[in-house]
Amino acid sequence: MIINHNVNALTALNKFSAAGKEKASSVEKLCSGMRINKAADDAAGATIDEKMRAQINGLEQAGTNIQDGISLIQTAEAGLGSIQNPNLFRMRDLIVQALNGTLSQDDRMKIQNELDQVKESINDTAKSTNFNTISLLTPPTSSNVVPPKWTPGTADIVFIIDRTGSMGTPISKVKNNLDGFINKLTENGIDVNMGLVTYGDVNPSQGGDAVLKSPMTKDLDNLKSYIDNIVPSGGGDTNESGLEGIADSGNGALSYNLRSDSAKQFILVTDAPVHDATADGGDGESSLNMSNVINELKSNGVKFTVVGPTSGDAETQLNRLSSATGGDYLNIYDDFGNQLDSFASKVLIDAGCNKEIDDSEMGTLQLQVGAKSNEQFLVELFDARTKNLGIDNVNVDTNEEALISLDEIDKAIDITSAQRSKFGAYQNTLNHIYNNVRNYGYNLTLADSTVKDVDMAKEVMKMTKSNILQEASQAMLKQSENIGESISNLMDKWQVNSTGK
Repeated sequence: MIINHNVNALTALNKFSAAGKEKASSVEKLCSGMRINKAADDAAGATIDEKMRAQINGLEQAGTNIQDGISLIQTAEAGLGSIQNPNLFRMRDLIVQALNGTLSQDDRMKIQNELDQVKESINDTAKSTNFNTISLLTPPTSSNVVPPKWTPGTADIVFIIDRTGSMGTPISKVKNNLDGFINKLTENGIDVNMGLVTYGDVNPSQGGDAVLKSPMTKDLDNLKSYIDNIVPSGGGDTNESGLEGIADSGNGALSYNLRSDSAKQFILVTDAPVHDATADGGDGESSLNMSNVINELKSNGVKFTVVGPTSGDAETQLNRLSSATGGDYLNIYDDFGNQLDSFASKVLIDAGCNKEIDDSEMGTLQLQVGAKSNEQFLVELFDARTKNLGIDNVNVDTNEEALISLDEIDKAIDITSAQRSKFGAYQNTLNHIYNNVRNYGYNLTLADSTVKDVDMAKEVMKMTKSNILQEASQAMLKQSENIGESISNLMDKWQVNSTGK
């Protein structure tokens, strides 16, 4: 028995404190219903929970965004519906009426007056259809739908032309359409460098180069003069290969010093396949492997476009070059000018050029439909004014004009029907996305519950246990005080025995 340290009391006090802390923790969890009230409760679990909560809150807001987006699209579709019926249908009825030969010119004038009034009604409907100040059927007045503005850049364009005997007509067509193609680029502020490489037959006994290269130029007239100097000849049987025209170390298109920041385009003009050393069994017409050439084009950031055959093995082979590098494939015999114009638009985009939005351009609305930055849905708005529908000049003064107007109205009805279908498809897609967001949020909430929520029954048991242990520790603490009294009694007895009193 000792008196300097009451170890039993200290033991009882420690157990009493521990039981009290555990009881306090249980009370906090039972009051909040959460297993994790502070990071100390479960450090890893707290981190997981916060990530899940951010996702869950984001999904809840995304659901609201989607519903707002659906409401916007429904508003746009309803506006188009009122433009189509009764307005376009009424215009069609009036034009059919005007086609009847029993009407006088005065009758036609009255029909024309009503047609003009209906056109005004269509434009008024288009202008007044908006959602939260966002114009839906006319060019946007909200910054939400204005596309970004781009600064015009540079483009390096190299023509690779097959100069064999059958290429006379294709070469002439290319030259005749160059002005529209290049001017579209330069008028939009693109700094264009142009090169020309030709390839064809060479008689080994006479010498000469199978691949010829002209200097890079910014002057379109210079390029056209280079093309004028091409003399198609031969049948394509000796030392002729489009791959050599691309990758020949001395004169190939890749030997040009292309600018690092430019939109790089090689345009191959041919009516025959190129020769791949591997595919052709090493027939001597090319020492180059097409796969290697494609890799070299891609590593240099070059898009390869083909103006070539539109059927057979030649098209299949040439498509390997264009598709693998992100280029186009054009048919020189079918509306080549318009194809080249569309191709020029793609080069403009590659060169970083896009005209600023004007009064006739519609924007694209971006909806945030998920909790992450890349979970977006794009809604292309539609200009439903009579100008865009192609009915601004509907006229019934004569039967001929009325017939033309009837065709224009039918096209306008088809256009509005197609756009309404597009809006309907948007709604269906957004409904599917909304259902997915709800299911995702539900399952994520369920997962978060297993991490953060407390098991009430289990925690009540822990609190009851802690309460009992605390009461027992308190009782033992009181008992430890009796040890001191026992020592005191023992000392009294010792004193009596030692003194005899």
